[in-house]
Amino acid sequence: MTIMNVRTLALAVLGALALAGCAPTSVSNLTPRTLPMTADRTYPFELTWDTGLRGVKAGDVKAWVVIDGLLYPMTRVPVALNRWEARVPIAPGRTYVPYRFRIDFLEPNLGNATYNSEWSQEYRLVVPQQ
Repeated sequence: MTIMNVRTLALAVLGALALAGCAPTSVSNLTPRTLPMTADRTYPFELTWDTGLRGVKAGDVKAWVVIDGLLYPMTRVPVALNRWEARVPIAPGRTYVPYRFRIDFLEPNLGNATYNSEWSQEYRLVVPQQ
């Protein structure tokens, strides 16, 4: 085998490995940026999570809203694909709330399965004062 063929083969193998390990996922924030005050001071947070990872089962995925380091569990919306929601209490007097989403999932890997997490970017909820 010539040096050029070895390099071409090595690049092809590395490219295939890189693509196999980097299946695209996306977190879509469906939470409105500004919400009116509610009587019980809870606010709805919603997201969708789409993954290109093979073998991830719906029952092996959990989603969380993370505010001030606290994790609030989200529930899967039964009639929507890959969609979660939660109602989270917001303390009085806050004008904005930075938050992120965390998605935990079981990822199948060559006969084994490993737990993995994906974090969204940080978002801000603006809380209008009355």
